Amino acid sequence: MEPHPPHVHHSSGKRFSDYFYEFLMLFLAVFCGFLTENLRENKVEREREQKYIISMIEDLTVDTANLSLVIPEFNANEIKLDTVLKMYYKLPVGYNDTLRRNLSVVRGFPDFIYTDRTMQQLKNSGGMRLIHKKAASDGIMEYDAKVRDLGLDVSTLSEIHHEARLLWNKIIDTEGIEQDKKMNSITQIEKGNRNYLLLYDKAILGEFYNTIRNYKRASFSVKTQEMQLKEKAIKLITLLKSEYYLD
Repeated sequence: MEPHPPHVHHSSGKRFSDYFYEFLMLFLAVFCGFLTENLRENKVEREREQKYIISMIEDLTVDTANLSLVIPEFNANEIKLDTVLKMYYKLPVGYNDTLRRNLSVVRGFPDFIYTDRTMQQLKNSGGMRLIHKKAASDGIMEYDAKVRDLGLDVSTLSEIHHEARLLWNKIIDTEGIEQDKKMNSITQIEKGNRNYLLLYDKAILGEFYNTIRNYKRASFSVKTQEMQLKEKAIKLITLLKSEYYLD
């Protein structure tokens, strides 16, 4: 028999470079997947941010329109309150239709309703974190803070308004006036000897006068806050449109 040469076994193992290449491919695949997902999430968040900004601009536009309506009403009420304070001494003397008509201003005041649809969404859903532009974020928060400042002044005015209405109901004989107006002209009523007061107490009449003065001061404060808020709303609309390239 012929002797056979020993069989040489060649190693079938992979080289280090092969392992490194496989690791590199796996790493790149995972990294690219992560990068793609991150880009997708970022795109979704930027789209949500854009929608919030557009919605915020719509709310600010509504606020501006509402403020444009109520501010002139406060101006008109201020004139009426000045008339009342100048003519108040006539109240217990006799009926004066100018005083009576202007005095009714204390029975109500124009109310600004804050359009907080978008702001509530931003607060409740954590949406403020999506507003990545600092100028926009600061502007939105400052506007909301100004609205809350206005709310404090409105609360004060509302309390004084409540006091004024209570005193009105104690002092003014509204039914008597309305009944006489059905039968007589304003001129005839003014020439009469009735003042249509339910109470003649000097202290109560003095309290009513002081309440009207406080009402005027509180009204002026609310009007001033609303004027400042309107200015902020207009500036914020301009800022947001500029920051997000909106027409």
